[in-house]
Amino acid sequence: MPIKILVVEDDYLQSEWLLEKLKERFPEYEIELCPTESDFYRYHAEILVGKHKPDIVLMDVMLKWTDATAEMPPPPEEVITVGYFEAGLRCRILMRNHPMTKDIPVILYTQLERTDLKEVESGDEYIHLRKDSNVVPLFETIAAFLDRRRSGD
Repeated sequence: MPIKILVVEDDYLQSEWLLEKLKERFPEYEIELCPTESDFYRYHAEILVGKHKPDIVLMDVMLKWTDATAEMPPPPEEVITVGYFEAGLRCRILMRNHPMTKDIPVILYTQLERTDLKEVESGDEYIHLRKDSNVVPLFETIAAFLDRRRSGD
């Protein structure tokens, strides 16, 4: 079964660029995209019933609740009050709070310089990543997480 990387990114240009770079570097991996916070919540529910479990998640810190064309119920109160600035962190908490997803490594990233994210939860990583960024550190981080996972650490 191929290694699966889930990319959670709402910006079309950033996701296209990131998916292209990941497919170039990891052509044998299965790479999926989750474009909004609400899509991630649905994806997470499917993991819990045995579908789609990724080996690693690359997650933008700032995510829209949904795209403008989607017909969705209104977002939860926390999304309304806190907004999209910490959506990726909410998604990570959702994963950490469930035994089936708590051990999936997450690489949080954002295009903005955020010093408040330098300290992330143990087992996770934070990277400042823009479309014009050098992606080698990201690739090295992905490889290190997957190597640790394969060796059982």
